[in-house]
Amino acid sequence: MGITLLTLLLTLSGAPFEDRATAPPPADPPTWEELNQRETPEWFLDAKFGIFIHWGVYSVPAFCDTSTYSEWYQYWYDTNSHGGKVRDFHHKWYGEDFKYHQFAPMFRAEFFDPKEWAEIFRRAGARYMVITSKHHDGFCLWPSEVASEVRGYPWNSLETGPKRDLLGELLSECRKAGVRPGLYYSFLEWQSPLYPSNIPEYVERVMFPQIREIITRYEPDVFWPDGEWDHPDTSWRSREILDWIYKNAKNPDTIVVNDRWGKGLRGQTGDYSTTEYGSLGNSSGKGMRADRTFEECRGIGHSFAFNREEDYDIYASRDKCIEMLVDLVSKGGSLLLDIGPTADGRIPLIMVDRLFAMGRWLDVNGEAIYGTTRGLLPPMSWGRSTTKGKTIYLHAFDWPENDQLVVPGLETKIVRATMLCDRVAGRALEVQATKSGQTISLTGLHPDPHVSVFKLELAGPPVVDPSIRPDDGGVARATASMAELGSGALRLETHRDAQGVEIPNLGYWSDQKSTAKWTFRLEGSRRYRLEVETAIAPAAVGGTLEIRWGGEVRTVPIDRGTDAWNDFEWRDLGTFTSSSNAPTQLQLRAKEVGPIALMNLRQLRWVPIEE
Repeated sequence: MGITLLTLLLTLSGAPFEDRATAPPPADPPTWEELNQRETPEWFLDAKFGIFIHWGVYSVPAFCDTSTYSEWYQYWYDTNSHGGKVRDFHHKWYGEDFKYHQFAPMFRAEFFDPKEWAEIFRRAGARYMVITSKHHDGFCLWPSEVASEVRGYPWNSLETGPKRDLLGELLSECRKAGVRPGLYYSFLEWQSPLYPSNIPEYVERVMFPQIREIITRYEPDVFWPDGEWDHPDTSWRSREILDWIYKNAKNPDTIVVNDRWGKGLRGQTGDYSTTEYGSLGNSSGKGMRADRTFEECRGIGHSFAFNREEDYDIYASRDKCIEMLVDLVSKGGSLLLDIGPTADGRIPLIMVDRLFAMGRWLDVNGEAIYGTTRGLLPPMSWGRSTTKGKTIYLHAFDWPENDQLVVPGLETKIVRATMLCDRVAGRALEVQATKSGQTISLTGLHPDPHVSVFKLELAGPPVVDPSIRPDDGGVARATASMAELGSGALRLETHRDAQGVEIPNLGYWSDQKSTAKWTFRLEGSRRYRLEVETAIAPAAVGGTLEIRWGGEVRTVPIDRGTDAWNDFEWRDLGTFTSSSNAPTQLQLRAKEVGPIALMNLRQLRWVPIEE
């Protein structure tokens, strides 16, 4: 298709066509401090749940090692990574002379139905979506003339493959379905004649025109840059781009942008911070700004784009998807859950199943997610909490065996407690004051198939002591997911137990900066034994754990391992005295890291010692 005809099609579509020439850069672009003064639009703070979509030429081979992302197919081939797995696969099935750009005509999207996609997102309960307008391979899902012009061959979805404006069709249907549209855009671009040989020209000829075009043409409510890690923001001219977006977007009151604007800037810029599989990454150790919300992106499988190598066990279960959403919202964040459609335009049914399960759950329990703020209660071993004004919502992942749900640390009186999925709508539940805290009787109730939600209407604004307290047996228990993590590599991961259940643990404890903290309120003037459930591969033995309890500091050598990183056992760390009933912080840190990492930690407990 010639450029003249392409321009004509753009004009006939009714959408404005931007001149590719960029405006001259401002003499003095705003500083990051000035740009960061913008308030995050309220709709995004309330939305909590979005759909991420990775779809493009890489969806044709749809293959990579299951430890990584298939949208990086071209890079894994070029670098012969993962033991040559992608390159061997490519040569076997496509031939040694088959070039990556030859996949483009095979990306036909013949079954792509944008109305059906939008309806799936609506039924999932998603309030917004973000699709890859251009990933790192540079292929564009809209009629980008500059993409083909610079490459010297058709490199957008109107000139090759589907011969359709995929973005225009999908974003239009999403708006009709009440799902706010968003666009992902990669700064870096593999195999471009300009990148990385001439970054200034690449920014001027490719990035600026493309970003201006998709912002003006499609008016996204979310702009999601990525691939920024190769260069500082000054090389990308990021402040100029962001200033242009804030001043020229046709929806200035609703558009939100993320924090991926240059090497080392994640968590420091934009309208919200982004984590990926629990890791902030690329933040130069600065962490996330306290005055901004965050969004976690991850796949239903592990890869973002469809990977034919992934089997059933790799996909998150219905329970897991819902629990991920609840956990993130309880921390003040949101979930951008990814799907990877096939090259012919279908969303894999296992992904649709997970989305519909989330939608059914949100139909009943959505008031405990949308428009809420972070949970004021500490993470509980059995679940999480969210807050909305004078109401606290308890999200129970596990139903208590004795049908008694203890609300730890809530000092404000519960006026009324109900269960959102109760078969008797609005039935008030019995609440009693016990030693462990206000306790709700669940006798006669039936749990939700996934996560049971209890609505607690309070006598006033919630007042909470977040300290972890002993149970009725005197033992104070804390899990890995209840920890407050500092900077460093330490993060939450999961391992399966003997029954195949995924249980969170602290992993990647590979540096001395990483800390894990819990706050306890134990019985004063009493001795306790500190026990931790840990796993450590034999080859990793040799580190030293530092324990800080109140003003006391001790070190414990990690001098023995377990059979593997997922083989957990309880370890005695010694006897400590609780000096008072006041909240006291326990901090664990790697004073010395062994050959690989310190250990994996699943949970810990303070066990009272009988005198």
